[in-house]
Amino acid sequence: MTPYKVTALVLIVLISISAFSQKYISKTSAVADIDYYNRVLEEVHVNPYLNIDKAEYLSKVEGLKSGLKDSVSIDNLLLLFYKMTAVIEDSHTSPAVIQPMLSEELKKEQFFPYSLVIDQHKLYVPKTTAAGAGMPLGAQIISINGMSVSKILPEIERYYGGRTSFSIDIAYKLLSYFLFLRDIKPPFILEYTEASGKIKSARIATGLSFRDALKATIPNSGANYTFEVLGNKLGYFNFRSMSGDLELFHRFVDSCITAMRAANIRAMAIDLRENGGGNSQFADVFLSYLTTKKYSLMGGRKWKVSERYKAYLRSNGDTTSSYLSRENGSVLELGDCNPKENPFKGADPFAGAIYLLTGPFTFSSANMFSDGVSHYKLATLVGEPTGENTNDFGEVYTFTLPNSKLEMHTTTAFDWGADCDKVQRKPVEPDTLIEKNIHAKVYEEDNVLEYILGQTK
Repeated sequence: MTPYKVTALVLIVLISISAFSQKYISKTSAVADIDYYNRVLEEVHVNPYLNIDKAEYLSKVEGLKSGLKDSVSIDNLLLLFYKMTAVIEDSHTSPAVIQPMLSEELKKEQFFPYSLVIDQHKLYVPKTTAAGAGMPLGAQIISINGMSVSKILPEIERYYGGRTSFSIDIAYKLLSYFLFLRDIKPPFILEYTEASGKIKSARIATGLSFRDALKATIPNSGANYTFEVLGNKLGYFNFRSMSGDLELFHRFVDSCITAMRAANIRAMAIDLRENGGGNSQFADVFLSYLTTKKYSLMGGRKWKVSERYKAYLRSNGDTTSSYLSRENGSVLELGDCNPKENPFKGADPFAGAIYLLTGPFTFSSANMFSDGVSHYKLATLVGEPTGENTNDFGEVYTFTLPNSKLEMHTTTAFDWGADCDKVQRKPVEPDTLIEKNIHAKVYEEDNVLEYILGQTK
C-alpha cells in the first residue's frame, strides 16, 4: 500500500448474506461491545483524541452506557454507536452503513421512499417529491409518524463527525436509513405546513427497499462516472466514485477526451459533488489528461502501526509494505511534501478551460483530488467547500464487535494536504463560491452547472 490511497466512505454496496437472528442483546453484552470498540480504537487509531479531550470522551461514553436498558435492540445500539463515534470528529470513524445482521431488513419495502430537503434543521418537500407524494412544493414537514422533526433532525445531522456540512449532507442521503433505525416505518404519516401556515397531513402507504430508497437521494448511484456534452460546448464528467476497474476508467477518460477534441469542445467540467472517494489513482489517471506538471495530492502521512492492521494488510495480499516491519504502537511517517511526476504519462493534455465542481460530499480521495488541483492551480474550482479538511484522518480499518456482530469503521492514519501545512484545519475552498440555497434545493436547480455553462463559449 502507498500513502496515496484512501478508503472511500461506503454507502450503497449491499451485502447478500443471511440475516442475523438475534435482534436484541443484554446490557452487559452491549457494554462489553462498547469497551471492546474503545480498546480497538486506542490500538489502531493514530490520534483519537485530536479533537476531543480523552476524559471528556470517556465521560460521554459512560453517559451513553448508563442510558442503556437491560435489553438493547440492535437498532438502538447502532444509534448509540453513531452518537459515540461522531464526537471523535473523524468522519471515517462510524458504524458501517450496511450491517450483515440487517441485510434482510434492508431488502424489505419499509424505507421512506422520497427525497426531502434539509435546510437549517428543517425538512422541505422538493419538486420531484411534491409530484409523487401529492404534497405542495416547498411545504415544511413538521412530523413523521408523530415524531417531531425539530426534535429528531438535529440529532440525525450529527450522527457523523467531521465538518458540519458533510454531516448534514450524509444525513440527507441516509435519512430513510436513520428513520428506519428510529422505528419510523410505513405507513408514513406526515404533518406539514403549507405556505399559508395551515397544517395538513399526508399518508404514504408503502416504502421501498433501502437500495431503492437511496436512489431518491443519490440519483444515478449505480454509475461511478458518466460523460455527456452540454449545450454543444461543455464536456461534463459526472465523477461519482473513484472505485472499480482502473484500466476501464483509463479507457473511458481517453475516449471522452478524444471525442471532445473531435467535436472541438473547448471546456470541461469534472463534477465531484457526489464523490465520496475511493482509490486516488483514479485522480492520477484523470490528471494525466489535464497536465504535464509535477504535483501531489497529499503532502504526507502519519500511520499508526498495530498488529490488527498488519493482519488486515496480509489478508489482502500485501506482504511487502514497510508497515509490516515496524514495531507495533509506533507511528510510521510517509511522504516528503514534494510534487512528483504523474505515474500515468499523458503527452498531450487538454488545452481548454477546466472546471472542478466541489461540495459538502466531496470526500476522502475526492477531497485529495480537489486539494491537489487547487494547490497546483490545475483547474478552476466552482461550488461549495469540500466536506473534509485537507489535513484529516484516513486509511480505514473495519472490524466486528464480538457480541452484537456490528461492523465498525475507524482509521489508522492522519494525512496532511498538498500544501504540507501540518497545522491548519480547513477544507478545499472553491475559487468561485456558489452555494445551493433553499430555492435551488426545493426546485432542484443546479445553479453551479448553470454558472459554468454561462462562462463557456
